[in-house]
Amino acid sequence: MRRLILTWFLLLTGLTTIVAQTMNLTQCIVYALEHNLSYTNKNIEATISNEQYLQARRDFLPFISAGSSGVKSYGRSIDPTTNTFITQDFLALNFNLDLQLELFRGFSRLNAIRFQKLQYQISNEELKQKEMEIAFMVMNSYYDALYFRNLEEIMQEQVRLTALNVEKTRKMIDLGLKAESDILEITAQEASELHQLILAQNQYEMAMLTLKNLMYFPADTQLYIESELMPASGDALINPDSVYRIAFQHMPGVRIAEFRTEASKKNLAMTRAGMIPRLTTGSGIYTNFADSRMAQVFPNDPDNNELNTVPFADQWEQNMSQSLYLSLQVPIFSKWSQMSQVKNARLEQQMAINARHEEQLKLYQLINEDIQQLQSLRNERNLLKAKKDAIQEAYTIAEKKLDKGLISIIELYMAKNQLSQAEADWMRIRLQLRVKETTIRFYLGEKIY
Repeated sequence: MRRLILTWFLLLTGLTTIVAQTMNLTQCIVYALEHNLSYTNKNIEATISNEQYLQARRDFLPFISAGSSGVKSYGRSIDPTTNTFITQDFLALNFNLDLQLELFRGFSRLNAIRFQKLQYQISNEELKQKEMEIAFMVMNSYYDALYFRNLEEIMQEQVRLTALNVEKTRKMIDLGLKAESDILEITAQEASELHQLILAQNQYEMAMLTLKNLMYFPADTQLYIESELMPASGDALINPDSVYRIAFQHMPGVRIAEFRTEASKKNLAMTRAGMIPRLTTGSGIYTNFADSRMAQVFPNDPDNNELNTVPFADQWEQNMSQSLYLSLQVPIFSKWSQMSQVKNARLEQQMAINARHEEQLKLYQLINEDIQQLQSLRNERNLLKAKKDAIQEAYTIAEKKLDKGLISIIELYMAKNQLSQAEADWMRIRLQLRVKETTIRFYLGEKIY
């Protein structure tokens, strides 16, 4: 029965490995970015901001419009071609082409271009920030899954060793070298280790489900993650100020705060422009046609008074008129609304400045915390390495003592459990160091995937 359970666990693990889609950390992050809807929306927002920036530049172009209208008049009306009253029904057509160009508006359009450019840069930095957040969430979940999978492998090895001890103890009982009670103790230990194995497998499956959810990976599709090489990390001291100076140049949060501060200045300038006179010029071309306009068919024959409607082409040319205008609008009083808007814009600028300082301080504090945690993890790693090596040696000695009958089977399994815990702690600290070192590398401008 014990062999059947152990074989079932091993076959299940092997089958999962065969049918699973295998990915490393970089592939998991790229997959998550390609399928994350929030990240897709951030891309769309950046595209919208770019279009708004381009439109702000197009606002320097003139406004051109063309129009036409038709009126059917009955009874007493004004003839549009002669401006006299007539009592006959007629059809009138009007045509116009207008051009308007804003000459001056307090430099608001220049400031609008700069403002929209800053908004576009903010959108790009927000996209980078979202990418960074997704990458780090996937990385943490990836290493969590690695930890629980390695923990599962440790427990599988413990179960395998215990199964061998069971067989060995049975043979020694048959030879009269062991008591029957020893097999009961080993069997109880085997059941406990199988239980720990099941718990480790459940934790691994839950960690993989969390990773799949972050990646938007199909839950019904198997995913197998590759084990990463864990090179020995150095103990070089890291200067927080040096890291901060580099991170300050590229971290999205700081750059967003900086761009928002600059954008608030441009917004204040645009608001103030509403208090400055506005100068506009324009021109227009107009013409019309009315079927009430008559002309003699034979103008050279005074005895022939036959009339006919003046042709459309003739009226188009004869009724053509042009205009050119220059408009100056001076704001005098707007119920204090413009002054209120300026005041609010100035306060918003101060808020943006405060937010920028706060973001810079948060980055500096975060870097100091991460570097302190890195050093603490390094110290813990050195202690756990020495502890694991010592416990490994103690377990080897305990096995030899058991063969000689110097210790009981319970004492052996106490040493074995200590070794399992030491191996799990060693694996945990290495993965934690990997995450923290990757974080520091990101601060230093390195691409982590």
